[in-house]
Amino acid sequence: MSEETYIGDGVYASFDGFMIWLRTPREKGDHRIALEPQVYAELEAFAKLCWAPDTGTMTAPTGAQSETSA
Repeated sequence: MSEETYIGDGVYASFDGFMIWLRTPREKGDHRIALEPQVYAELEAFAKLCWAPDTGTMTAPTGAQSETSA
């Protein structure tokens, strides 16, 4: 696994040769997320829907669902 890089907002990122790992330190242990290439691509596409290209402000993407409503 690569050395961790702090990317902001309390999030550290590393790479294991296939997945990007995100880690956030918490009082009772770390939270970790592993992003496969396809999941990262989906996250990038979602971000493009959220941020208006001309203003940099967030907008609600059409048809977006939260985990609890999906």
